[in-house]
Amino acid sequence: MNVQNLLAMTRKVTKYIWIISLALLFFSLLPASAQRTISGQPSLGLSARYNGSSVGAEAFYSQYTLSGFWEAGLSGDKYMARLSIGHNLDYMDIAAKGGYSFRLVGTRSRSLSLYAGGGAFIGVEWLDPTNKIPAYIDLRMSKVQFLYGLYARAMLEVFLGTHVALTFSGSMPVNFSSKINMLHYGGEFGLKIML
Repeated sequence: MNVQNLLAMTRKVTKYIWIISLALLFFSLLPASAQRTISGQPSLGLSARYNGSSVGAEAFYSQYTLSGFWEAGLSGDKYMARLSIGHNLDYMDIAAKGGYSFRLVGTRSRSLSLYAGGGAFIGVEWLDPTNKIPAYIDLRMSKVQFLYGLYARAMLEVFLGTHVALTFSGSMPVNFSSKINMLHYGGEFGLKIML
């Protein structure tokens, strides 16, 4: 590696360090507003989740505690699996879910917080909801099956004001009862409103 390339790379890294430092400084200079995540503070949220093949949705109620928040809600996801006969099998997971997330780090004003946690879900898995698979193909499974499992999630929460926050998260549900695919992943973007 020559000196010019090394200098160019150093300038790029320095530029990103300055951008990140200024963003952190901005969030740390906001007035102290930890009451937005005070223990007992309830909120409603809605998020869209992309799972690699389609977009799903989640609606939830959550309440903050001293070290994080608990949540309970409903989710719906559509997935696709390739069958050995060449057709794609669409299926939906519709579930009630609940869990807890711990605050790992956050700014003094709680305008930016990082959470990690998990929970459990229970619901139904609906195979071929739009009847795309021809009738002569027997899937040898019931169209609606019982669904249960656990999920892990990491979430970044960014408050835009005292009552509204954007959430960005990644989750990995593990479906113990699925005969198609046990492990899924997803990226989520959501809106949280403090009540």
